[in-house]
Amino acid sequence: MRHKIDTNIAITKYINVKISMIRKEQRIKLKEVLGYHYTEGVLKILKEKKVTSRNGKPYGSSMIRNVFNGLNENEDIENAIIELFIRTQEDIKETIEARNRILGI
Repeated sequence: MRHKIDTNIAITKYINVKISMIRKEQRIKLKEVLGYHYTEGVLKILKEKKVTSRNGKPYGSSMIRNVFNGLNENEDIENAIIELFIRTQEDIKETIEARNRILGI
């Protein structure tokens, strides 16, 4: 019985690592929507949520790029990237709907 619990813990740790990092296919989709100038938006979201590094300073653009590219792992930054993705998609949808309204489509 004990061996089974240890195996479950190991599997859970493996799954958590795989889920938390931004994978290549996710990065491609994120880049399609966010483009190449996304760090400012992520910094803004982190500031709104009062997220800082361990020493209390705001994260820098290089850390955000490293997390985006899978070089570093940071759940707060990953969540901010996803939030920016969602906000950007919503903005795009609103823009398309407004254009269609104006054009009578």
